[in-house]
Amino acid sequence: MIDTNDFSARPVIIAAITLQAMGKVLYGTWLENFPATLFVCISFTLTALFFLSTSKGGIGVAKWGTLLFLNVATAITFLSLFLALKLIQPAIVGAVEISVGPIAAVVISFLLHRKAPTGQSILVCGIIMAGCLVLGVSAFSGTGFQASNNAALIGLLASFAAGIGAVLITIASKSLLRCGWKFGAVLAHRFYVIVAVSLGLVWFSDMPSIQWSVQLSLLLLLVTSISVLVPLYLLQVGISRCDPYTVMVTMAALPVLTFFFEGFSSKYQWSCATAAGLIVITSAVLWDVSVRKK
Repeated sequence: MIDTNDFSARPVIIAAITLQAMGKVLYGTWLENFPATLFVCISFTLTALFFLSTSKGGIGVAKWGTLLFLNVATAITFLSLFLALKLIQPAIVGAVEISVGPIAAVVISFLLHRKAPTGQSILVCGIIMAGCLVLGVSAFSGTGFQASNNAALIGLLASFAAGIGAVLITIASKSLLRCGWKFGAVLAHRFYVIVAVSLGLVWFSDMPSIQWSVQLSLLLLLVTSISVLVPLYLLQVGISRCDPYTVMVTMAALPVLTFFFEGFSSKYQWSCATAAGLIVITSAVLWDVSVRKK
């Protein structure tokens, strides 16, 4: 693996978020007709092989239940994510994803610790839900992306599922790290379920015929690298060397960057409704993180 001491944490995280935003748009633009489950199967098999081959041990206390939980959360997150990207605007997917974090934190805190949410938390969640409502209107109206009502609903639900899965990934990863696992080991062993499930979905479903070519293969490798493999590695490096505040602030820029990159794609069109929803959600998340920092 690359020596993490060669990196400055903040630029690495910014690079990871930029690549994720770009990858979302490239996936929706270049692989519009490529089955989502097949893409997930191919991309995460390649990603798993890469991290398994480059990981140098680092397994701490055996926590197989937690590792299974991490694998399931990873499968939920990325299968939902790439399904959503087929159905609604990438910027909407990204915004709904990050909006789940503060809401999930309030719910989990109440369920596990019986801790009542503060006024600030309630206000932030309310603002975020208002932003999601605006994005929902944008998705159902088809602004920026031609989607039917059913597709828009499924896309929004899949985005929420991806956001919830991301929260669960964070919980499981932190648990393994506290048990002595290294970041490389966590990455290397979190993809077993998603590879197995996506392979099963591909095997037992009617896949449309695919005209394989060198160009398509190169596009798959490029999109896999930009949207999955490289961002996951850079986030691993950045998070291990950066404080949570910086990470969360940077992550809040993901839907805005995605919206920006949509302007370079012939498939998407910028819409005022989507922009308004992004501004509301991103501002709420940044305000929540800023207040918590103080």
